[in-house]
Amino acid sequence: MTGALRDRLLTGLLIAFFYFAIWQSALMLPDLGSEGVLVDFDAFYIVGQLVAEGRATDAYDLSVMADIQRGLTGHDGFMPWTYPPQFDLLVAGLPMMPRGIAYALVTGLGLAWYLWVLARLAGRYFPSVLLALVLPIYVTLTIGQNAFVTGALMGGFVLLTLKGRASAGLPLGLLVIKPHLGIGLGVHALAAGRWRVIGLALVVALVSAGLATLALGPEIWPAFRQGMANAQTALASQFYPMFRMTSVYALLHTLGVPPSIAIGAQGAVALGACAAVAATVRRGVPLRQTLALACFASALVSPYLYDYDLVVIGVGLALIMGDLRERGTMVEIVLLYALLWVAGGWGMIHAIARAGLPWEERAAQARETLSYGAVAYLLLLALGARILSRPPRGQAPA
Repeated sequence: MTGALRDRLLTGLLIAFFYFAIWQSALMLPDLGSEGVLVDFDAFYIVGQLVAEGRATDAYDLSVMADIQRGLTGHDGFMPWTYPPQFDLLVAGLPMMPRGIAYALVTGLGLAWYLWVLARLAGRYFPSVLLALVLPIYVTLTIGQNAFVTGALMGGFVLLTLKGRASAGLPLGLLVIKPHLGIGLGVHALAAGRWRVIGLALVVALVSAGLATLALGPEIWPAFRQGMANAQTALASQFYPMFRMTSVYALLHTLGVPPSIAIGAQGAVALGACAAVAATVRRGVPLRQTLALACFASALVSPYLYDYDLVVIGVGLALIMGDLRERGTMVEIVLLYALLWVAGGWGMIHAIARAGLPWEERAAQARETLSYGAVAYLLLLALGARILSRPPRGQAPA
């Protein structure tokens, strides 16, 4: 079997597996609250219902969301809503379809868009990138998260930036639906002096905010601010399952570091990551590498970063997979894969292993579990930087 045939076979099998998993997930949970289970997509669907009923502000009310979800599942665990109002507009149409169909359609189309972008960026290394991302992709598609959309938008910015297009500001502005994931890209554009890109991104963000205000009413913004305040409180109290988070904050908090110190460390890491992006741009490091760093840095900014969000670093990986393969040993490449699998899959594997336990016991164990995904992601970045610091094999050091 030739290498090209093997790669096509691997790619086809992985994509078929992904879409089978989407079909299976939609079939197993055809309605809200099926089997007493809600996944992330169901929060989108519930908010879509509230928007359709003219109750968008209720999505940011903890008591309202808790009551709705408790009525569907029968237990006290719930998913609060912290997305910007622009995202409320995107989920408004979901209740027009049955839950299962909406899940399969939205997740399937998002995955197709994301894979198309990855293929454009990775070229002949696409099978290698796909294999490295298999667990983060699987986690995302089995809970119906929106990471495929944010990943595709980041990839769109990268593709257009590589072509020198000012229209790169369009996907950057649309990342307002999850703004912390666009910070590294914004720093890259600023450091490169791409003012038309920045200007277009600001216009897109402001226009989308205006549309949200017209559609949902000006009261949506105070509600959103309250939702963000509630999220900060919940983060400090370890309400969220931090063992599934990959941020420095989550790692330190699960190690017992007080929230005030952990958030300070997170801020320092975020500033350092953004400074590294700006410095490499100003030094004239190759564009594909600086864009990759911007993607990786974006996943270091926010304390609120889940395993499924690591789908977005696939964009950075697609940019530099060739460089890594040309410089790294086979052992190092396998280790990179393993670290990404742990970072993007450990949390879900841990959750599945405890799925049969009562909800209260699962919640207690979650609070006691270390964020191994964060450890793996930091090690992944360190190993990747070490590999890229070398010249390609066969080339003498400069």
